[in-house]
Amino acid sequence: MLNEASKLGIEEILSSLDDNTIFALATTVTQGLLKNRLNTRQEATNAILNYSPDAVSFLRRRIITREILLSYLLQKNISTDLPATKSDLVQRIANFWKAHYSQEVSNELSANTADSGSISLLAEQFTQWFYSMLNKNECLNNEHFYSDARLTINKFDNGTLTSETIENNPQEIVERLFLMRMQYNLFFNPNLSADGVQGRVDLHGLVLVFVCGTLHVEGTCVGVFEQVFGLVRDPLTDNNWKIKNSEINLKSQNGVTAMPTLEGSHLLPLR
Repeated sequence: MLNEASKLGIEEILSSLDDNTIFALATTVTQGLLKNRLNTRQEATNAILNYSPDAVSFLRRRIITREILLSYLLQKNISTDLPATKSDLVQRIANFWKAHYSQEVSNELSANTADSGSISLLAEQFTQWFYSMLNKNECLNNEHFYSDARLTINKFDNGTLTSETIENNPQEIVERLFLMRMQYNLFFNPNLSADGVQGRVDLHGLVLVFVCGTLHVEGTCVGVFEQVFGLVRDPLTDNNWKIKNSEINLKSQNGVTAMPTLEGSHLLPLR
């Protein structure tokens, strides 16, 4: 998922592009599944930020030309040896964002570590990352789960509930998640607003991320979903967050006219 440093840099590049380029890029990043729902430049920009898995993949997009990258470097007064390949420019910009923006964002988050806003930010970033990886069958692997992780999948179809649980097998969990998506060619579209993503910390320090959204098949909405994740830092992997447990509800539903919210969630007691 995009970190805040990358978002700052990407927004700078996007601000220099015309509307046609922004909408074309948004269509590419979302695989065309949200094409009819992106009506404004801001909506297209948000889609790019929400569904770009990382900075390098964004910078390598064909529509982000070598000329655009050179112009950005010139704007930032960053010297570059020419001739330079596009790969050279991509790496130069990625390094610049990491060096100049990461510390700024880190300081901001550190000052609010106990603030609920930092948990909300973590929940939003994790949600963007997870579903971007799941939708593209990219990068999600057993290293993102603890060895004793647990996954429960509940499917509601015409009033019939089927459930399955996988425990203590991260590789099987990853394979089952991808099978769940590929079996029906599903695209997960999370509601990234405050009504659709929420982060909490339980009494034992486990960070809970609750999210809901819509399910799509080839651009058609076919249902809704809600999912909860339990995240814990792993001191053996540079204190990175890893998934301890997760439960997902999948519900087939016709005529969905608005994004679902967590208000009626079965996984999250809001009061």
